[in-house]
Parts: sequence; structure tokens; C-alpha cells
Amino acid sequence: MGQVCIKESKQQTEEAGDAMEKNEIKDSQQLFPEEDNDKGRQQLNEFTILRHLGRGTNGKVMLVQHQPTQKQYAMKVVCKNKVQSLTQKKYIKTERKILEISDCSFITKLHYAFQTQTKLYFIIDYVSGGELFYHLKMNGKMSEKRVRFYAAEILLGLDYLHKENIIYRDLKPENILLDNEGHIKICDFGLCKLCTQGDNYAKSFCGTLEYLAPEVISGDMYSKVCDWWTYGVLLYVMLTGRLPFQNDSKKEMMKSILMEQFEIPNDLSEEAQDLVQKLLKKNPQERLGAIRDGAEIQEHEFFKDIDFVKLERREIKPPFYNDKPFQFFDQNLVRKSTIQDTPVNEFGKYQNFSNFTYKEDKMINEYNKLLIIH
Repeated sequence: MGQVCIKESKQQTEEAGDAMEKNEIKDSQQLFPEEDNDKGRQQLNEFTILRHLGRGTNGKVMLVQHQPTQKQYAMKVVCKNKVQSLTQKKYIKTERKILEISDCSFITKLHYAFQTQTKLYFIIDYVSGGELFYHLKMNGKMSEKRVRFYAAEILLGLDYLHKENIIYRDLKPENILLDNEGHIKICDFGLCKLCTQGDNYAKSFCGTLEYLAPEVISGDMYSKVCDWWTYGVLLYVMLTGRLPFQNDSKKEMMKSILMEQFEIPNDLSEEAQDLVQKLLKKNPQERLGAIRDGAEIQEHEFFKDIDFVKLERREIKPPFYNDKPFQFFDQNLVRKSTIQDTPVNEFGKYQNFSNFTYKEDKMINEYNKLLIIH
């Protein structure tokens, strides 16, 4: 499943040549005034790297222990030489902002952020149950009871983001984590749109192709209602083990999403079938959630047995929990013998991201949240 967005591909970047690289260095020096990188190195020394957890396009994720507190966290490391375009820098800054201002049980939390000359470091919650994608890969599909629980918690997480004027835009199994008790955590906020007052729409073509809403593909202005389409696709995948629209050709895939109808297996309950059909309405104005956002979806018959008040307080027991550490991670990475944070000595060392450093502090965070949103 491929992610598509307006940022440049690796091949396009290489083709741009040395001239573009020099321009990027100049731009980054103007946009991101220098911070104290010595302080960043000092902060990095406070963390002991225990093992690898995952790898992404721009970096990797490792389990670390904070020596002063002995707490374990996930450390997301982004190489600056992979963040070259202005759009990519925007994604990094957006993720950093949203991780700081978010305060929801179903969203990963930022505890520290710092940078060295060549890398950016996010210290976030360690979520030990792995990706929902891994669980689907093992099981193919899930029971409606299990889907109902995960879908309800994801619903609360998405609804929280919407109330904070954030369009998520990249909901998929790879971006849903399970903690050791079996509760979900939404992660990866680089493609989010942080809306300002009076600006509740977006037009960027970004997200993961198989999950894109029709209005995103068609190039129209779209709102947070696009998230309820991707939510519907995610429900379909969890319930059936496959995508509602599939094609090897990207062009044909987009055509299918825009024009074709999908099939719902008859072995699903009437409530499940009805919910998916109402979420996967091609016209966003007709889609469930278009009028009263997440509240409409909570009221659907599929969730009639869910007490959302108790669920938000995490008082409902999950259908699954993880009792074996690292069981649901890529074992080739987890067992990797080398766990050092390897050095990078390329042009990324010239980039400095202003206001990136962060240390968890309740009162300061509330003040920063007001500044960002208002």
C-alpha cells in the first residue's frame, strides 16, 4: 500500500542535482535559525538505546530508556538529509506541533524533542502491542466484536483531532498501534492539516492511495469529512481482510474509488454493512459524519452496545492484550545486533529546525497549545 503526497520522491530529488541541493541548504538556513545542537547531543546521551522497533521512509524507531527517570519510550529518529524540500519540512513541523498539543488517551504523546546537527529526535509513548497492520496480516480479518472495540476507540481519537481543528488524512492499519493492554493509539501526524480559524478546508493531494477519499482524488477542496471515508475503508479492511477498491494500476485504482461500487460480504451483520455503506458515500455531503462529525457515527446501531463514556475512560476491557514483549514487531529488526544510532555526515548537518526542542511540562504545554490553535 503506497503513500502518495506532493513531496518529492527520492528519484526526483536525485535528478535535481547539486544546484538544488545548494538552494535547499540556503533556504534551510533562512527558515530554521540555529538552535543549540550541543544541548541536543547532551539530551541524546540521557537515553540508552535498547533495541530496534521499526523503520520508515525518513528514519527509524527504537526502544530507549531515559536514564534520569528509568522510563521506557519509543525514539523516532529522522535524518535531516531525508527532509530536503519545503513540503517535507512542513510535514515534520506539523507532526511536532500536533504531538505537543494533543492530549487524548488514543493518540501517541510527545515527551521530549531535540535535534543534533544531522538528526531530529521525537521521544514518544512506547506502544508495545505493535501495529494493527501486523495483527491483520496474521489474522486476515477480525471478529465483529473485536472490530467494534477498535473502531470505537479510533472513532474517539479521530473525533478528538477534529475538535482540535485537525484533518488527519492518513488513517490506515500501519498508523494504529496497540498498547500492552490492547487499547489503540493513533500515530504519525506528518500529513495532518492543522486548520486555523476560518480555514477548515484543504486541497493537497496526500495520503495513502487505497484509502483516499473521492474528493481528495478529484482535486476538490475537502474538509475533515474525508477522514470518515478513510475510517470506512479501515472498517472494511478489518471486517473482511481486504480493501473495498483494489487494482494494480494507480490510475485504475483512483478511477474505481471515484466511479465504482464496492461489494459487502453477506456474512457481515446488517449493522456492519449499513455503517460501511454510509461511511463510503462518494459524495462527502451524504457521508455519515458530515453534519455532526463523530457524534453521528457513535449513534449508529453498530455501536449500540458501546458505552463511549466508559470507553473514553478506558474502563472497557479490550478483546486482546499483549503479554509477550516485542511479539508483534518485525523480528528481523528487533533481533538486530547493532542498535547504535548511526552517524550521518551529509548536507543535513546544515539544517536547523527552529523551536523544535521540547520537554514535557503540563503548564507550559497548555500555554503553547493556546498559542498554536489561536
